[in-house]
Amino acid sequence: MTGNAQPFETVSLWADLAPADQRMLYANMTEVSFGARKFVLKENTPFSGLHVIKSGNIKLCKACGDKEQILDLLGHGDVLDPIPLFDGGTHAVTAKTMTPVVVYRFAPGAARQLIAQYPSVLNVLLNLVSARLRKLAALANDLAFKDVTARVCHVLLEQVVGDDTSPPHPKLERPLTRQELAAMVGTAREVAWRALKKLEHDGLIEIHGQEIVVLDAAALALRA
Repeated sequence: MTGNAQPFETVSLWADLAPADQRMLYANMTEVSFGARKFVLKENTPFSGLHVIKSGNIKLCKACGDKEQILDLLGHGDVLDPIPLFDGGTHAVTAKTMTPVVVYRFAPGAARQLIAQYPSVLNVLLNLVSARLRKLAALANDLAFKDVTARVCHVLLEQVVGDDTSPPHPKLERPLTRQELAAMVGTAREVAWRALKKLEHDGLIEIHGQEIVVLDAAALALRA
């Protein structure tokens, strides 16, 4: 999984700001470290601040008992859950680390000042919320109208490194366990695994442990 930290100034949320403004942001945030499989925030809890990933991978999910539906996988520069920053409510999702993670954290007051002082940051966050809303609508459509194999194909294509489906054969950006894949697809682990093995048997992918190599992206797209 991707875990290398990149420079603070490369984070897209504030990349358009002047260096002096970026230094001011850096002075008003803290860096917080988490081990793997730890909660950074939980749904239905009060707004704990704006979190931006410095390094590592985090999954956004909805949980019910021991079941979860993964909504998105995040890496460097991604924002966890900005919704409470706009509506004043609780966190809408749970964020759980997949690897050791370091996040930039702006306390609630600092986060509100951030969007009030820098319109470009506000615009990026609004675009992010819009993109995630569209993604949730697409997920709801897939869960309602597509079979498991189609949903697996969609996830594989979505997670290809850099969204690049041209040769040489691309790998998934973040290796997934069987349980993580099943939680993204919305099915049982065994059912998702059978769909994967069928795709491998048909020559569309190769499976090497948690690493999946896409051999025929066009054929995957036709089945998605």
